[in-house]
Amino acid sequence: MKEEFLKEFFPQNALGLEWELSKFHRSKGGIGFSKAINVIQEFIGESQILKYPLNKSYETWRMPRGWNLKDGFLKISNGSYIVGSLALSPISAVFLSGKTNGIEKLKVIDVESGEDEKDYKKIVHDKAILASGDPARVYKTAKKFGARCVLSYFMRAQDPSINRNPEMLPHAVNYTSFPVEADESILGFALSYNQYNYLKTLAKKNLEIEIFIDVDSGTNELEILEARVGKRGKEKPIILTAHLCHPKPGANDNASGSALLAEIVRVLRKFKINREITALWVPEMYGTISYFTDHNNDFEFNINLDMVGEDQNITRSTLDVSATPWSLPSFVNELMGVHLENPHFRVKEGSYSGGSDHYIFVDSSMGVQAVSLTQWPDRYYHTSQDTPDKSSVESFEWIGKAVLETLGDILEGPQDTTSKTIQRIFDKFLRTDGDDEVRNWIAFRSYKSLEAFSKYANVKKLKDYLKKEIKFDDIPKPKKIKKFKGPLGDSWMNESDKDWEFKVLRAYPAYRDYKDEFLNFLDLGFDLERAVKMASKEFGIKDDLKPQSEYLVRRLKEKNLID
Repeated sequence: MKEEFLKEFFPQNALGLEWELSKFHRSKGGIGFSKAINVIQEFIGESQILKYPLNKSYETWRMPRGWNLKDGFLKISNGSYIVGSLALSPISAVFLSGKTNGIEKLKVIDVESGEDEKDYKKIVHDKAILASGDPARVYKTAKKFGARCVLSYFMRAQDPSINRNPEMLPHAVNYTSFPVEADESILGFALSYNQYNYLKTLAKKNLEIEIFIDVDSGTNELEILEARVGKRGKEKPIILTAHLCHPKPGANDNASGSALLAEIVRVLRKFKINREITALWVPEMYGTISYFTDHNNDFEFNINLDMVGEDQNITRSTLDVSATPWSLPSFVNELMGVHLENPHFRVKEGSYSGGSDHYIFVDSSMGVQAVSLTQWPDRYYHTSQDTPDKSSVESFEWIGKAVLETLGDILEGPQDTTSKTIQRIFDKFLRTDGDDEVRNWIAFRSYKSLEAFSKYANVKKLKDYLKKEIKFDDIPKPKKIKKFKGPLGDSWMNESDKDWEFKVLRAYPAYRDYKDEFLNFLDLGFDLERAVKMASKEFGIKDDLKPQSEYLVRRLKEKNLID
């Protein structure tokens, strides 16, 4: 079956579909998102669109309001256009911007970063501010001072090693967003670095702008496309995911993953498969967490496709095969890694990172082993220059074949990949350094990973070896302290909590993943000190995060979210 899959697979289909999807501005609740779903549905055939109302909470996740951009512009009063038409360049509008009352004229004040109150030395009430800070932070401070509009330049994930910085991408407009709870009182335009510097110079004197933004709530729903392949059997189903949202063009991120998933579904439907496979095209993470409020999580594993089309020579990317975290035994990463071995491409394996839909699945409340394939870093990530000409058929072929081969091995049983997969699982134990407690857990995790793989291959010898290495009395019994499903969202947080977490993330960027893994270890029965220790070791955090962890636990108990 595996060889037959590859004969049917046509990677040019994925590249062609990526070009089509990149034509749509795919905001949550937007009409462009619906149109993109229709394109995929026409390509794959039988499927259904699931809808979840926006502007509410699912589990601990607060949803944004529906946001559908129609048109707009930004120009200097009695002067030239900065943004000629938002209908043509929708990324130039900050996601969740409010709308104008017709055409508005505003004075412009430069507030530098705009994140801190000390930046607001001049009166900005009912004015536009020029800011270089994170728009989510700028929004909150600007709102306190009554600003009407934010003119923003902000580039995430700067990386000079791949020429990803403002000076090297001066014409790129960055995808930016106000916070999820943002109301319609503040307007937002995203600028290129050149546009920002130009307005910065003009703002030194007396700058006035004319702006127009027309938005509505669109569908006001999260839309998820679901397709099912094969038939239900004795084995647990498999689930494949790709997020479809992001501004136009959003080609590699993530029209590429959505397009490749569609081609994989087309291939699978050509065959009789005695196992159910579910495919989901979702608004990133928000859609996945909503889906599991009325669907069970009884899946064996997840393969998540996110940013898979990159021409590595152009984007300077490396394929990151995100490992399932320490808290969850897994073999899917290792099996996928075997099929991705290719001297013509760059691949990074071995560590866990969240940031895409796979992290919903690996939470202890879900317990679904997952692998995410993400080309990272990418020079053009979240910019107007993330266009499909920076993708390649070769990348689609390489990754698409690896996914189909992995599925083929699962459906029929691996043969030529068995020994390599087993070796990769065992190597994680062999490479473990640290104290006896960490080593004991990794030995146990490796043992359970081999146990999960045992229905596909004979792993008895290595299991017996590891069994002798493990102190089973030191492995805690699961406590299941969580009262929510999926990783922790932010609907429970007050402004003080948000400010606290922002400061922690600034000091410890790895806290984003640490927080979820720390809670996973608590859920597995570790006490607080041991959970801090295990999660810190996993993410290479040398400082003591016990005070931050204690704060988190106290607040979650106050909110009755954990026992």
